[in-house]
Amino acid sequence: MTVTHTTTAMAMDFTLTVVGDVSPDAIDLVAPHLAADLAWVDEVFSTYRADSWVSRLSSGTATVADAPPAVAEVLDLCERFRDETGGWFDARTPTGGLDPTGIVKTWAMERSRWRLGLLGGSGWSYACAGDITVAGAAPTDAGWRIGIADPRDPPGPRARSVSAVTLGGGKRAATCLATSGRSGAPGHIWAPRRSRGPEVAQASVRGSDLVQCDAWATAIVAGGLEVAQRAPEFGMEVMALRIVGERVKSFSTPRWSV
Repeated sequence: MTVTHTTTAMAMDFTLTVVGDVSPDAIDLVAPHLAADLAWVDEVFSTYRADSWVSRLSSGTATVADAPPAVAEVLDLCERFRDETGGWFDARTPTGGLDPTGIVKTWAMERSRWRLGLLGGSGWSYACAGDITVAGAAPTDAGWRIGIADPRDPPGPRARSVSAVTLGGGKRAATCLATSGRSGAPGHIWAPRRSRGPEVAQASVRGSDLVQCDAWATAIVAGGLEVAQRAPEFGMEVMALRIVGERVKSFSTPRWSV
């Protein structure tokens, strides 16, 4: 049996899929808490709300010491990934503002991960807008098979797939996939400096840490193939897509298809 539940938050759909013998009562019990978790994250980190802590930090009307401890945690992660990616992931905007939303969504998903263990069943996936984390048994013996969207199409259920990748399926198998691209929301990815590598329209990063994968996917779109080639040093594999004329061309790191 497979049960699916969708929660809308941050203007996005978060979809939980549970596999195996799971009670609808368990879904009904956990789902409101997942929604509340996401609503709280939006209140704290939204750059569209003038009263959020991130907006207040950007405007200088509050300090990190004033904010909930989660704010310092996320900003510390942003600095970690800024160092890892050689500066291509950066929570500081070109105008000097603060925008950690490159990892806030996936951080929010991981923050609620412990609740998913309360559902029972034999496996689950938790997904939102190109980012997904899985655990346990998949709906089929083929594992969790995830499509890679065509970067020429607008994001959404009607987007075509240009490839697919499998998550889970073994002790060392990757359990997370994050995808970033320029087609979703123009302006949400900026390049802190000029890239020396070919431009990337969309990057999918597979690994064992969803937040890290998300940060690297953003960095690769900002920095191009030069950045993608470094991801395996940190335990991740990449499929980077470029649009050349009317065609999509792909670059994959060596173990992407394994």
